[in-house]
Amino acid sequence: MKIVMLSPYFYPHTGGTEKYVRDLSAVLIKEGHEVTVITNNLPRSKNALAHEVLPEGIKVIRLDAVDMFYYLPVSLQFNRKMLDGFDIVHAHVPAFSFLRAVAGKVAQPVVVTYHCDVTVSEKYFGIPVPRWIVPPFEESSNIMARRLLPKAELVYNTTESYAETSPVLKHVSHRSIPIGIFYDRIDEAQKKLGLTSAKKNPRQILFLGRLAGNKGCDYLVKAMPKVLAKFPDAKLIICGDGEEKAHILDLVTQFDIGPAVTFLGTATFERLVELYYESIVYVFPSINRLEAFGIVQLEAMANSTAVLASDIPGPNSVMDPGKSGILVPKQNPDAIADALCQLLADPEKAKAMGRRGRELVETKYNWYVIGKQVVALYEEALEKKKKSLSKL
Repeated sequence: MKIVMLSPYFYPHTGGTEKYVRDLSAVLIKEGHEVTVITNNLPRSKNALAHEVLPEGIKVIRLDAVDMFYYLPVSLQFNRKMLDGFDIVHAHVPAFSFLRAVAGKVAQPVVVTYHCDVTVSEKYFGIPVPRWIVPPFEESSNIMARRLLPKAELVYNTTESYAETSPVLKHVSHRSIPIGIFYDRIDEAQKKLGLTSAKKNPRQILFLGRLAGNKGCDYLVKAMPKVLAKFPDAKLIICGDGEEKAHILDLVTQFDIGPAVTFLGTATFERLVELYYESIVYVFPSINRLEAFGIVQLEAMANSTAVLASDIPGPNSVMDPGKSGILVPKQNPDAIADALCQLLADPEKAKAMGRRGRELVETKYNWYVIGKQVVALYEEALEKKKKSLSKL
């Protein structure tokens, strides 16, 4: 099949959706399909090529665009004629500009991956967002989504726990297919780096992700004084960058825990593997519906590392609770601290959780298995479109 992915953002823009689109496209190509990604050329500062073929064989078309407000790309270059010759149009939302342009308007079947609800974070740059702004902004987006999604042949998201609590998906027919991971790449890096179970540091705690309001890193920092009171030799590594970094640095100073916290910026793939593998636990303290899955949980599990995650819809469906990790209430530093102390007190239990996480990665989250599930949806969408056209 010839598949076109319509993604509001894509490499070199970084994020969960961008990684998902690239990985799915790569596995589809390995299965013999042809994939083109049409996206917006953002951020403009990256000066990415308008046309490019990535090493995986993914053809990329980047449109001139600007970001209106926050995560609202606008381009005047997209034309439906660009879709001529493709068998499947696969749109990724939010944002909704591409879906608005194709839903119910093209000859090909439209398949949609609904990545998350549009949600306003509680703060930006450490400054609380006035609560009166949130409901009208979020509901206007929800209304648009509920209007557009039924026009697609098929809609899917990544976990049913997220879908059943979504103000959009609970009103729309949908499926759920999880995100996958190429754990063979991680295995190669581990071998190259000489990583073995002996390298696991029983006192190393890892946060890895964008330092944004919705990621909840500040709640992890607030948990650390209680952890350090019981385990003075515990170390927290924060790997990432973002608009909340200054606020998080202020918290570290406020709690006087600087010697126990190491900040790293962006890191190479091999360095990320090393950080995951050597940590006794990876903490994923996200706080709202902008986080619908958490690919980083899979990365930790692939490196045989236990996961401590917020018990919120979507992310709470990734692990095997109590066996591959621990779920805690969101925005609760005491609960985070108690769970961390439990794992630090029993490193062998944490390692056993890591091994169980690795088993899940090899079975439930194998990209090659998931790729076949997506292709089955494409085939179903083609048949559905064919039947609808025959009735005209």
